[in-house]
Amino acid sequence: MKKSLKVLLASSLMIVSLQSYAEAPSFTYVGAEYVASGDINLSDGSLSIDVDTDGFAVNASAELGIFLIQLSQLELESDDILGGASIEDSITTLGLGLTFELPNTQLYGLVRARYDDIQLRGGTFFEDDEVDGGIVGAEVGARINLTDRFEINANLGKPSTDEGTSFGVGAQFFVTEHFGVTFDYRTIEAEQDDITVDFDTTSIGVRYTF
Repeated sequence: MKKSLKVLLASSLMIVSLQSYAEAPSFTYVGAEYVASGDINLSDGSLSIDVDTDGFAVNASAELGIFLIQLSQLELESDDILGGASIEDSITTLGLGLTFELPNTQLYGLVRARYDDIQLRGGTFFEDDEVDGGIVGAEVGARINLTDRFEINANLGKPSTDEGTSFGVGAQFFVTEHFGVTFDYRTIEAEQDDITVDFDTTSIGVRYTF
């Protein structure tokens, strides 16, 4: 009798625990972020340059069955460098991929196209440099609902098909059923023509999930 009671109690606790978890995260949402810190380090041998930026981003995502489409726009501006000059970078990305749903979890993989419009301003000097043809990379990741109000996520990828690595972690806290506050950290490392670029961003934002 005691053994049966223990089994019944354990089963009840397991059911309550499972019910406290939310469904798998939704990829259908719109959001906005403030990029509080965007640190860029350029190094070539013994020469190293650090550039601090901040800015904002808007993004949207839609989940169509197992298919996933994402669109984002990121605007960054640096502090004064080189005696009053500044760098502005407008980054547009489009991602297409697939999702795989598990209990409380979404796994995904996508191909992401990125287009940069970089502007260097300083007094009367102005230069606009567009990245010809854009950059195509890939990313895989996971989103996990720990509870019905708290999600964690992580991703790993390549910023371009030729080189570099990227890694990101984040979290989302739902204030209401649909409205949440997000936090994300992302780092990108790439190398081209003996120049190494490290790009780290930390952002906080809001998101409405459908």
